[in-house]
Amino acid sequence: MLLKNSHLWVDASLRARYGYTALMLLVAFLVRYGLDQWLNPYMPTQFFLLSALLTALWFGYVPALISLVVGWLIGLYYFVEPYGQFSPANTYDLIVTFNDLASGVVGISVIEYLQRTRYSMRLMLTVSDSRYRSLLRLDNHRVHQQRLSNRSLRQMSEILSHLDRVLVLVDQDRHAIIQPLLIELAGLQLDNMARPSRNWLELVHAEERNKIEQDMATVMDGLRDSHDMQLRISAQDGEVVTLNCVFRALPLMTRRSVFAMMLKAGPDQSRHP
Repeated sequence: MLLKNSHLWVDASLRARYGYTALMLLVAFLVRYGLDQWLNPYMPTQFFLLSALLTALWFGYVPALISLVVGWLIGLYYFVEPYGQFSPANTYDLIVTFNDLASGVVGISVIEYLQRTRYSMRLMLTVSDSRYRSLLRLDNHRVHQQRLSNRSLRQMSEILSHLDRVLVLVDQDRHAIIQPLLIELAGLQLDNMARPSRNWLELVHAEERNKIEQDMATVMDGLRDSHDMQLRISAQDGEVVTLNCVFRALPLMTRRSVFAMMLKAGPDQSRHP
């Protein structure tokens, strides 16, 4: 954010400032000249004083002071006897001149002070608004991170609470990780199941493998949050172990998920030859 100093409150370019200053002097001269038959010999410089104050209001004190001095000279030259020339000044002329110039300088000074104060307040409001928005963003970020942390804790708690019932974990790339519970139920050794070439579906009855894969795919493709299924596992001792399971997604903090095949609560297995 770019902030300018308070004395640079005028937005107009240098060319525009002095161009409009000259135009306002011309307007003041034309108005005074048009009213000369009613005002003569009064108010020779007041219209130029008003022009200088308006210039101070819109374009700053430097063009206003120039307008004040030039307007004062024009007023004395055209609207004070003898017209069209400068005559030696008397006491009255000095008093009027001092009054006009002093009033103009005081008015221009007050306007410049008020404009700088106004612009300073604008800058302060801009800075305050920027700081407020920054603090608001930081606070929103803190709340968002806190929600993510709470969500992560809930997810981790859920995963840990069901870890003793998990048979198989499947990651986003659909790589299956066999859990010790499945190895125990199948009556196998851990070394045998840890071989990279070993597919856990080899333990499932051949007639059910395709159906199991299809049911799991509906969950991994996002069509369902979970799927109940019954697994028939060929145990090492020749028996068939029937497991009541559920395959479900476990969302993670990173908007990714892992998938778990886990035993359902209650009577969950039976053995038969």
